[in-house]
Amino acid sequence: MSERHVHQAAQIEQIFHQHGARMTAQRRAVWGFFAARVRGCSIAEAVAGLKRQGIGQATVYRTVLLLADLGLLQRVQAADGSCYIALQPGHHHPLICQECRRVVEFDACDLSVLERLLGRETGYRIRGHHLEVFGLCPACQGGGG
Repeated sequence: MSERHVHQAAQIEQIFHQHGARMTAQRRAVWGFFAARVRGCSIAEAVAGLKRQGIGQATVYRTVLLLADLGLLQRVQAADGSCYIALQPGHHHPLICQECRRVVEFDACDLSVLERLLGRETGYRIRGHHLEVFGLCPACQGGGG
């Protein structure tokens, strides 16, 4: 395992610990399934992919919901239905191809001016934001997706 993956695993463990959740081998496998992909995957795809490891549908479903609650997976809408993408710890946003579900993360999103304006206009104390950008990747633009 690379140093980057060891550091990432430690961050994931810390997030679980902070929320009072245990990081079991099955949960680690479900997280690993999504984290290893460059495209969004449905729960059905995860179930099929994790079946060989003896992880059942109910466990995958519950773990996906937990990972989403912890901010480690994000549900996104693609042309063929909803899927989940792994989010690396830290502040990132997904750029999602609506055709093939390929995901590229980006962190250039200085929305501080908009957040201040929204706060003034609404009276809200803005604590953060969530941003998804959709489009077609270069392969799908050429019909090769």
